[in-house]
Amino acid sequence: MKIAPLQLFFLFSILTSCVEKSLPSLEIVKETEFSWSDKEQCHVVYVNDDSTQKISARIKLRGGMSSRYEKHSYSLELDTKFALGNLPMDDDWIVNANYIDKTFMRHKISYDLFTQMAAMNRAPKSAYINLSVNGEYAGLYVLMQKINANTLGLDKTDSLAMLFKDPPVFYKDKLDNVQDSLNYYQQKFPKIRKQDKTDYIEQFKSFLFYSDDDLFSKEIQQWVDIENIIDWHILLLFSNNGDGIMKNFYLYKMDAKTPFRIGIWDYDHSFGRDGDNELNWGEKELNWERCILLKRLAEVQNLAYTQQLKKRWFELRSQNIITLENFKAHIEKNNTIIRKEVDRNFDRWPVDNAWYFDNQNYLQEIQLMIDFVEKRLPKLDSYINSL
Repeated sequence: MKIAPLQLFFLFSILTSCVEKSLPSLEIVKETEFSWSDKEQCHVVYVNDDSTQKISARIKLRGGMSSRYEKHSYSLELDTKFALGNLPMDDDWIVNANYIDKTFMRHKISYDLFTQMAAMNRAPKSAYINLSVNGEYAGLYVLMQKINANTLGLDKTDSLAMLFKDPPVFYKDKLDNVQDSLNYYQQKFPKIRKQDKTDYIEQFKSFLFYSDDDLFSKEIQQWVDIENIIDWHILLLFSNNGDGIMKNFYLYKMDAKTPFRIGIWDYDHSFGRDGDNELNWGEKELNWERCILLKRLAEVQNLAYTQQLKKRWFELRSQNIITLENFKAHIEKNNTIIRKEVDRNFDRWPVDNAWYFDNQNYLQEIQLMIDFVEKRLPKLDSYINSL
């Protein structure tokens, strides 16, 4: 019997891996229906190896477009900090259904690549768990840290430490529809009622749109960490995540001495698929110039931004970070963890559900990601070399 290349790839993974452990499991126990708006009391039972822990908590459903799917995600707040999924101790967690991505890897690989690129790059730490709700199996889930002041290491005593989620700072005109009209820039730290940072972030926005080139070149590094922005730009290009240009990021300042940095979030819109699962092999090429920050960095000649971008791209290529081999290594690592669980998940949530654009299974979808990266890299080598 002939074995396909992807099967050989995973067979090698099986033969060379250590003895597998079962995935941790998390059961949510709640007597009433889940709320979309307010966290309500529940308790969770966490099982990892031979250890069982019962923890009181509060929980609510979460999601924007993903709320239409039958498999739901949750925001979970434990009453005490605990290291779920062998991740760092915390009390705030995202239990992500990862429904539309049949590989369960696009978020996790993107986060792991970004942090692999540089020690100061921030993205959620994540792990895989099996979830059940009131005794009924609910599927394979991706457990994620919730990005907040603590996970980012902000100096909470510094008056210029701040954190925003998806702030519409790269839009020139004010948006009509935002999540909270009383917190337009989605300030997460400090709490806006305690210390409103709207004036500060609007100064930044005004600088981006209205400063002349001379002032921009002199002061932009006071506003943003250029090295961090270049890594973000490269990840956007590599993943072709058009959804991540104007949103799906955190903007934060650690303290008065550090400029704004980008932390990434929500990367299922990547590596050959759009966020709704539609195929995207470059037909919808990333238009990064939509972002006023990236556009001006590239256009203001004194900054030599494109030269820095080019240098960093080929540096990451030579360091075996942005390579097909490293991408496959991330896939292999994740596959080793979840390969025995995916069939059970898809028995519960079939791959031919009406929400999907096609009926590809787990292995076919992984092959799609590999094929995408294999074609994407030489294309980007040529593009970035021409800058």
